Amino acid sequence: MKDINERDKKSFNGLTPTEWASLSKNVWDDVSSPREPYQKEHGATYPIALADRIIRMYSNEGDIVFDPFVGVGTTVTSAYRQRRSGIGIELDEKFFTIANGVLKREKANFFDKEGGKLFHVIYNDDCRNLKKYLKESSIQLTFTSPPYANFIQRSLKDRQKVHKTSLIKYANNSTVKQYSQKAEDFGNLDYPDFLKEVKKILIDNLQVTKIGGYSVWVVKDYRDTKNKIPYIDFHSDLASVGKEAGWYYHDLIIWNQNFQRRLVLLGYPSVFYTNQNCSFIVILRKPYYNG
Repeated sequence: MKDINERDKKSFNGLTPTEWASLSKNVWDDVSSPREPYQKEHGATYPIALADRIIRMYSNEGDIVFDPFVGVGTTVTSAYRQRRSGIGIELDEKFFTIANGVLKREKANFFDKEGGKLFHVIYNDDCRNLKKYLKESSIQLTFTSPPYANFIQRSLKDRQKVHKTSLIKYANNSTVKQYSQKAEDFGNLDYPDFLKEVKKILIDNLQVTKIGGYSVWVVKDYRDTKNKIPYIDFHSDLASVGKEAGWYYHDLIIWNQNFQRRLVLLGYPSVFYTNQNCSFIVILRKPYYNG
């Protein structure tokens, strides 16, 4: 028992060996949950259970968790529940207001056991300005899901023309919404420009992250059958720009969502396509040395 307790104290995230092993599966199918009404306002949120697990795995109590695309505040809310400090940045005023309201309700329901030592704040700003709010080498974990370039606009046009009454929309309750009309919104950029801007964010993100800290991104790949390259493996491109920015490509987790979505007939009868019922969780880590 003494040896186990000593190992527990050395664990950077506070997990016991049993917990460490149980969370080491690289395919997850148990973190989905029904969305709250406020989450549907956004259209592309991840479950708080997913944020809870990532934060437990890659940070410890008292650490600072950051989300540059905080949306309706899931990451910061989860950080609060798990006694981590949380910082978020959100460009859109509507989502910023929702996120602050959610955080306020959370604080009313969960007592801050740290007696005010922790802090939780969301800024209404462009995440390109993240260094205004974060000190160098202060963040243990970044957890986020970015806008997917201008893929949303393409999906909207496709559903207006092709999938008005398809199972993609109705059986799977799949909705997409454009985040904003702002030119600086990452969701309004062409894919090559989007990757360039993501790289810039990751360069700054590296500077504000502790040595050995993590940057974890939830993304989906994209299929564009009208393009010469019909399959865009976003998760691989993200990992590549992360490495160019100075991060290690540390790990990859598959979030299996087949249990939440029905299979639909794609490309029949001429071209066979698989249903993209999974997301990828790309884990980047700050190296222990430069170079």
